[in-house]
Amino acid sequence: MTRDEARAIWTASCLTYADLTLGKLQSLRDLINAEMKQSDLFAPSGRTGGTYRMNAKIDADIGVEGWWAALTCRAYYFKNREAVTFNGGGFVGFAGWSDEMNVQPILAGFSNWVASLTSQERKAA
Repeated sequence: MTRDEARAIWTASCLTYADLTLGKLQSLRDLINAEMKQSDLFAPSGRTGGTYRMNAKIDADIGVEGWWAALTCRAYYFKNREAVTFNGGGFVGFAGWSDEMNVQPILAGFSNWVASLTSQERKAA
């Protein structure tokens, strides 16, 4: 999956920032974290098992361009890099620092999360 395909999933879902709550962002964090653990990415030399994980803290606020939120990740050699950002103006960012392989757990968790939210929305309607 590409970043643009994940953004298309978000757009097609008809979800908006107004649908996001702290609980839903925590669910996103947890789904991505599970994908990261399963991926075994970022294993230090001579060690088995990856160290790729989500950070617990979720940053969110209202800025000049509107509401935003940031979920970050870590591994054995970095502590606080972008995983998913909901930027003012509506742009959703995915691990801009990452190559196409290391972003995959993030995109998989995000797409599963969107599917879960849209399923919940349909049941509530």
